[in-house]
Amino acid sequence: MSNVLEPSLKSKKAGIAFGFVISFVLGAAFVFSALKAGITPGISPLVVLFGWVAMGAFFKKDMKGFLAMAQVTGSAGVAVTAGVAFVAPIIQILAAELGEPVPPVDILSLILSSAAGCFLGWGFVGLATERFLTDPKLPAPEAVACDRLIQTAADNPQARPPLMLSLVPGLLFGFVMAFLSQIKVLKASIYDLKFTLSGVETKLPLPINPLYFGIGALLTVPTAVLIFFGGLLNAVVKGMSAAQGMPGTTFRWVGGAAMVVAVVYSLIAYIIEGRKTRNALADKEADYNAEQLEIPDDRRKQLLGSIVFGAILLLAMMIYSGATIVGLVALGIVALLLIFFLSGLGALLSLQVGSSASPVSGTVFMGMLVLSLVGLAIGLEGIQGVYFLVPIIVAACVAICASNDSSQDYKTMQFNGLKVSSSFVGQIVGLLGGAISVPLAVYVAHETGTLGSEALPAPQAAFFATVLKSLFIQSDIPLMPVLAGTGLGLVAVTVEIIGKRKGIILSSLAFAVGIYLPSYIGTGILLGSLARLSGTKSVTKITHRGILTAAGLITGDALFALLFGILAIAGMEIAGVEGFNYQTSLSVLFFVGLLLTTAINYAKTSAIEK
Repeated sequence: MSNVLEPSLKSKKAGIAFGFVISFVLGAAFVFSALKAGITPGISPLVVLFGWVAMGAFFKKDMKGFLAMAQVTGSAGVAVTAGVAFVAPIIQILAAELGEPVPPVDILSLILSSAAGCFLGWGFVGLATERFLTDPKLPAPEAVACDRLIQTAADNPQARPPLMLSLVPGLLFGFVMAFLSQIKVLKASIYDLKFTLSGVETKLPLPINPLYFGIGALLTVPTAVLIFFGGLLNAVVKGMSAAQGMPGTTFRWVGGAAMVVAVVYSLIAYIIEGRKTRNALADKEADYNAEQLEIPDDRRKQLLGSIVFGAILLLAMMIYSGATIVGLVALGIVALLLIFFLSGLGALLSLQVGSSASPVSGTVFMGMLVLSLVGLAIGLEGIQGVYFLVPIIVAACVAICASNDSSQDYKTMQFNGLKVSSSFVGQIVGLLGGAISVPLAVYVAHETGTLGSEALPAPQAAFFATVLKSLFIQSDIPLMPVLAGTGLGLVAVTVEIIGKRKGIILSSLAFAVGIYLPSYIGTGILLGSLARLSGTKSVTKITHRGILTAAGLITGDALFALLFGILAIAGMEIAGVEGFNYQTSLSVLFFVGLLLTTAINYAKTSAIEK
């Protein structure tokens, strides 16, 4: 008799329906956090917690099946958010930098690109399920957190964490602080740390933004520290380049070169680890339930069909954009190969460090760089060449981010003894929900805040725009910043290798991402992570109430931004307050409130969690 469980039909349908709503809403809301901070956290534990609290009374007997399906479906929309928000704004940012008319967001094109990426990523990772889920050495932090939550919900449904003391305060803090910042009642930062290096003064603001706090509170402390030090280097490079009359984009080249080194190292490690896993499987050393990972023939055909359909969508977009036969063949083949390899790398990195900490923008950058070089080789040039490439890059990015999320979700199914292939339908439903809502939210963001502006800096897209501008328009790559970044990348990789030997994950990609993010983002993330540490007294521990609070901070800020954008498009304006005399005092008060709310909720644990 089989010991592999299948979720009941009722729990499966309910989990997919519940997850689709969550995916659609959070996918749209988190667009604003991605455009502001350049980082999207893994939200699978949040979806499980919310499903437990909201629907726990209805699924007492099949809580496990419902929550597992809900987290697979519900977390997928934010994966699409990352894929679109990290790349799509390239067009608007580059046009503004060149003084060209800034085009509006093409919603239909973004939906098609996103859908192509969803189908490709879903197909490739689904077929590689056995490859990713048979390596016992991968820690899969989000999957472990979800597994514990689901087991707790199934065994002790009455132990649901109190929303009114965790999620609700987080939502209120996030929403109210975003509103008060919009009307200029709160300051962006409460203090500027200043120091002098080689005669150049460097400034490092201490932000009070709930978004950065929330992201930091969901990340591991080592990852937050690496992002902070990358941001610190960003501030130093900015100061030194300004003093020497160098371009303001110098820091982006330093971060980009460091990222290339980190991605190359990760790709080599991925290939080596894959070979070791295959050898272990061949020698029957791996300990896993083969029946649990088995993919039925009809589902396998669906995954293959998804890849074919995604490829057709990709080619259709290229034909619509006027691609030649050579362009179709060259870019089509290269894009599919990149998505195949980089989605695999994205899935592996996610299982290594968690989808929150997995810097997918690094793998996306590598893909963009290869596609750009192929584009140049077939004759693409100027801003029109960039416009042609961006939808292809969006599809690749969505596929990579989808694999980043789905590998954790499938691992959660495995931990809970559920047949992994039973969650495949939920995953693609959630992804397609995000493929619809995310482009709409990007349109709202651009119409009200302008992509690439100070309010919506879109750090990844701004960096990618700098690279594409140099490749396609200026034909000039600054050598010294690239060499400096390469050296830093080698140092970061060395630190990562040493950390692995000591059992500590110190991602070189996290450090590289921190270099090209605005420095204040890294500082805010570190503050949130330290608030979590002060509550848990542990570098790795995470609590139910803490997760809800951190997610509330992010979601509250994002929901205000979405609501504000919709109201602005409708013609309503929120005017700023003039001459407010207590801005500094109120800002400090909210800063202390953020610290205490985050720390207290991370300190509160149930008897089950202890």
